[in-house]
Amino acid sequence: MRKITDKDQGPAGNPGAEKTVLEAIRHFGMVKSGDSILISISGGPDSTFLTHILYGLRDEFNLTLYGYCLDHITRGGRSALDAAFVKKLCRKLDIRLFSEKTNVRKWCRASRLSFQAGARKLRKSRLEEISRKYNITKIAVGHNSDDNIETFLMRLIRGAGARGLSGIKPVSGKVIRPLITTSRTDIMQYLEDKGIQYCVDHTNLENVYFRNRVRNKLIPFISENFFKNFRSSVLRSIEILRDEDIFLRKYTSNLLEDIARFSKSRDGKNIIYIKIPIEPVLSSSVAIRRRLISSAMERIMGHLEDISFKNISDVLALLRVESGGENKWLQPIRSLRVMRINGFIHMIDLDHLHELPREIRSYALEGPRTGASLKILQGGDLEVKIGGETRLMQFSMIVKSELVDADPGLDYKKIRDSQAFIDYDKVRPPVRVRSWKDGDRFYPLGAGGSKKLQDFFIDSKIPVNRRANIPVFYDSKKIIWVGNLRIDQRVRITGKTCRILSLELFEK
Repeated sequence: MRKITDKDQGPAGNPGAEKTVLEAIRHFGMVKSGDSILISISGGPDSTFLTHILYGLRDEFNLTLYGYCLDHITRGGRSALDAAFVKKLCRKLDIRLFSEKTNVRKWCRASRLSFQAGARKLRKSRLEEISRKYNITKIAVGHNSDDNIETFLMRLIRGAGARGLSGIKPVSGKVIRPLITTSRTDIMQYLEDKGIQYCVDHTNLENVYFRNRVRNKLIPFISENFFKNFRSSVLRSIEILRDEDIFLRKYTSNLLEDIARFSKSRDGKNIIYIKIPIEPVLSSSVAIRRRLISSAMERIMGHLEDISFKNISDVLALLRVESGGENKWLQPIRSLRVMRINGFIHMIDLDHLHELPREIRSYALEGPRTGASLKILQGGDLEVKIGGETRLMQFSMIVKSELVDADPGLDYKKIRDSQAFIDYDKVRPPVRVRSWKDGDRFYPLGAGGSKKLQDFFIDSKIPVNRRANIPVFYDSKKIIWVGNLRIDQRVRITGKTCRILSLELFEK
């Protein structure tokens, strides 16, 4: 393959796909001389095109190229043929290939993820691991401008703010997307003109997944019935929103630096505690308040993948507690605790709690020295869907429930801690779940009587900082299961049991 230059252009003088990619690489500063790049290659048109383009730029940027291919073991053996194609392509271009074979559907089921989300997470994890192990500076993936449009519409339909609607980032850490301004049409035209072979995944034509329905049905319908230049208009909106999001993120990050106090982990790599005065946050607009809170959460967690709009709204609700009112706290995810104490919002990374000063640890474990009690800000207890799955965002868990007939041959005592089998006829629906409260009392199975939940935690040697992470399941009258620990004696299985409620917890 020859070297790509600025003179490359497509038919009728239109910028060619090669030039479009080169302009994106330069505009977004994706590549510098001497970089090593790990290319995610599936064998499809996008990744095949990306591989050929980066190969054409290898000499100009003095690049060292690597490839990664994951055989998902799907489509009746077609995925193995795709993997073989990728091996042949990398051998032809003298690109070192890291290839793996994994039963992705089985992995996704075990991880309680959809196939698309799980496959994406698994590939991302492996790409990052390989890049770290071999000191590879960049990871290149094949998202194109059509993918960006689809993502915009999916997020718009689901409900997203400016950050979500700013589309797929051209550069995210070491991940680069050189095709982000190149259309799928131009990619296919390039491959056809050059006579380059690629693999076809026919599942992309099936309208089972949300993205496929947006790609194959919604976008063509809008383009044909409303606005022919629909795609270019959406891309223009994405660019505008991205530029505004970059400005607002920088603005709120600087504001947070000015008003907040930060503590880092002992190795200096992570921010593990942030103390934010409430007054300057309240004096800002609602838009800036949301961004200040999300910016602080991102500083601690390193990302916002598991944070929802409701999580942000719940933290903002802490700000509106009247002066002199009760101190409160909440826990959006397992490792993050947010507290309102004496005019400040405190965010604590519970995974590094032992590294924080004693006074801060006391806030998280025992409440402030004044003796004021800390209670969870209740954002509405969750009702458990019987015969399905319920996401427990506060606990970073999923509970799967099922109503089954009693099985005399099954030993219900030999079950995992994450499971509970309950006599459903002794339950008074609905079944709900929440964190524990002061004064909670239940009848632990085998204990011979009632016990305060706090005393049960002490007897079970559950650390104070872990107790808020334990989901408590209850019906309209009583607690029925302290998740991962013990069911209530009053709902135990007996010889007279007819219907059994099966509950099982999974880490999300």
